[in-house]
Formats: sequence, C-alpha cells, structure tokens
Amino acid sequence: MSTNRFVEISKWSTETGKMKGSSQEARSINTHLDMFKIKIIDVQMELIHKNINITFEVLKNRLLGTQERQRTLIPIFKDHNNKIKELVGKEYAPGTLERYNTSLKHTTEFLEWKYKISDIEISKIDHAFITEYEFYLRSVRNCANNTAVKYIKNFSKIIKI
Repeated sequence: MSTNRFVEISKWSTETGKMKGSSQEARSINTHLDMFKIKIIDVQMELIHKNINITFEVLKNRLLGTQERQRTLIPIFKDHNNKIKELVGKEYAPGTLERYNTSLKHTTEFLEWKYKISDIEISKIDHAFITEYEFYLRSVRNCANNTAVKYIKNFSKIIKI
C-alpha cells in the first residue's frame, strides 16, 4: 500500500524505515510516516474491538475510507433461489425450489418477528442467531423436528455461499 510520498533511495534509511536527515523535507516525510503508523494501529485496534477478522483488504479499506461491500442475507437467498429455479427439471425437483422459497419466507418473517428488520449482514449471523431461528421455526411456525432441521440445513447452505 502506498503512502503517496516518494524519497530518493540515497536519502532512505532501511534500518529505521525513515528518511535520513533533519531537513524540512525529512521531518515532513517522517512525520507523515509516523502518523500513518498511528492510524494503522488505531484501525487495527478498532477491528479487534469489533471482533472483525483483520485482512489486508479490510485494513486497506478502513485506512482509505473505502466502503466495504456488505453481503446481506436476503439478496443472497433470492439469488440462490433464482439459480435453483433455472435448474428445476435439470438438477433439482420442483419441490426443492418450493422448499427454498418457503425457507426464504420463514427467514424474512423471522427477521421481522425477532429483530424488526428486513435484512441482515451475513457477518452478523452467529450461533445465537441460528438457535433463535430454530426456536422460531419450532414454536411460532409449529414445525416438527425433521422440518425444522431441513429449514436450518437450507439456511446453513445459504449463509455459506
């Protein structure tokens, strides 16, 4: 990743990772590098506190202020179901599509029932979410054990995409 600052090789100290000397240019470059290092540490600490997996891409996006593309559940679910629809009669039975559409319906109703939202980021789906979803299927939707397990299995496939 570039800092957009350039130094002649003869003026660069590889030992210190800074520009040699005490000229105005050297002080300016070195201050910029120090501030950049502080910003990297701040972003790293923020990611740690938010329990976000730190990758180069995530760090770079945060440093540059680039918005990360949020992957949300409902569009992924709908895209999956559209692909299944195209493959009905080739790889999937009509009942499979119906089951996934019903699973999508139950999922959207669960999001509204439990969280009063219409969609959720995939990264926010954890074990507690799935446990609550299973409880919803068994209690509110009155699904039998095998049916609830089937819906959870379908849901798990979607969130792994």
